[in-house]
Amino acid sequence: MPSPRHLMTLADLSVKEINHVLHHSLILKHASKKLHKPLDPTRSCSRASLLVPTQSLAHNTVALLFSKRSTRTRVSAETAAVLLGGRALFLGREDIQLGVNETVADSARVLSSMCQGLFARVGAHSEVEVSHSVCTVHIGL
Repeated sequence: MPSPRHLMTLADLSVKEINHVLHHSLILKHASKKLHKPLDPTRSCSRASLLVPTQSLAHNTVALLFSKRSTRTRVSAETAAVLLGGRALFLGREDIQLGVNETVADSARVLSSMCQGLFARVGAHSEVEVSHSVCTVHIGL
């Protein structure tokens, strides 16, 4: 099985790919605008009506690996996963014993065997670089 492409830094992308990502994100942002308004309690609303048209994460789980806490990053990553049809699993440093009983590489290996993506919010970039070679799913930072 070929190794998946990871996004470790913007330097991993060409200018054309960066422009494509920015254009696509603008489309998704526009599509999700109506979802950021308060829900009308007088109208029923199904979960399906709260999804953006692009369901690129449908039936996929993304592990959100946080060694450094951030409210905005956590909420935006969890919200994005749900809006794209997926599920996000928040895993803080103390939740998985990162750096205590398990190395970053061990955690990445285990998570990639159970999830379809890994999103990392770390202090030092080197904390996740080690997982690049062992991770069998897409990594995003």
